[in-house]
Amino acid sequence: MGAKLGSGGGPIADINVTPLIDVVRVLLVVFMVVTPLLESGLPVDLPQATQSEKVNDVGQFIVVSITEDKGWWVEQEEVDDTSIVSALNAEFNANPERSILVKADKDLEYRQVREVLDILAENRWTSVLVAAQNEE
Repeated sequence: MGAKLGSGGGPIADINVTPLIDVVRVLLVVFMVVTPLLESGLPVDLPQATQSEKVNDVGQFIVVSITEDKGWWVEQEEVDDTSIVSALNAEFNANPERSILVKADKDLEYRQVREVLDILAENRWTSVLVAAQNEE
């Protein structure tokens, strides 16, 4: 009535890598799904700059996008000159430590971008960055 424990031949020298492969496969799928979502705001064709600082905009900025068709967006919500302040206040209330990143299309005139920057300045938002891509 006894149970036999082990084969009696000593420790097994083979490593079972099947669980490791399963975990790596799941992590790969998770990263493949999450990576396209890391950039916040709308996709905008940014102007080129000779000097710029590489900044990752993964949730640490409130992104204000100005598209080619002159639309204004706060994160994924379309706004206008009357609703941009309330949308930014709502984002700041969710996380007050974030600063603002303005992403404007390269084909816009400067005055169209300056309208947004003036609204931000009138409401005393001083931590504002303007996005650009490095020249190649």
